[in-house]
Amino acid sequence: MSSPVPEGGNSPAMGVPPSAPLRRAKLPSAGPVALPSAGPDKPVYASSVKLVGPYAQRIRDEVRQGQARSINQLVAKYAVLGMELSRAPDASLRALEMRLLGAQEKLLDRIDGVQAELDTLTAMFDLFTKLMLLHLPEPVLDEAEAVQSSALTRYERFLKQVAAQGFDGNRPRALRRIAKLLTERLNAEAKEAGR
Repeated sequence: MSSPVPEGGNSPAMGVPPSAPLRRAKLPSAGPVALPSAGPDKPVYASSVKLVGPYAQRIRDEVRQGQARSINQLVAKYAVLGMELSRAPDASLRALEMRLLGAQEKLLDRIDGVQAELDTLTAMFDLFTKLMLLHLPEPVLDEAEAVQSSALTRYERFLKQVAAQGFDGNRPRALRRIAKLLTERLNAEAKEAGR
């Protein structure tokens, strides 16, 4: 699905390049003004837009988060988006599309979380396998049956321990502990880089 509003700030569809100062535009006198006819590529410069309360905060937050290069660019983007949505023959279809996009973004966030847990488990399994192969000798053929019997007994005991102690609610304790330690390490590295 493509957005009706281009992301680039210098697009003619946006009408206002991000560097264009809106303050310098001349305000028309009160009353109806006849605009000279111009082609579709001729930009229109608005004088000023005053946003207050949650709308102003949202614009500031989005610019701070890097969703636009300037407040002017973001306001122009929302103006064009509003005109496109109001012109749509079926606004309910547009609203459904926006809800689907939001649901898709949330789903992608959850997939990223599952991928992070899978990466953690893969790293744990790799380390465990390497340690096991390095530190456990192969059994002598004469003792293979006894070793196998002992291993199966220890394996059953291990499964019972995991079932009894391995979970905190419905989440594995090991993953929660690894996530905490990884966060601490990343915070320490960020502090070191910030010095």
